[in-house]
Amino acid sequence: MAHSLQYHIGESVRAIEVEAERLLDVMDSLKEAGNEDLSNTVLVQVQKLLEVAIALRIAASG
Repeated sequence: MAHSLQYHIGESVRAIEVEAERLLDVMDSLKEAGNEDLSNTVLVQVQKLLEVAIALRIAASG
């Protein structure tokens, strides 16, 4: 059961990281379009997602 939980946490972390990468691409596009405020807002959300991914990795490690 613990192995299954770690597997699901790992899959969730990978999904979060993929979405964070996509959001960073969106952030770059927004910045290039001159929308700094929205770009910064997206960056803050990406940082929060990555914090969650790190917390999940820590929780999974024991």
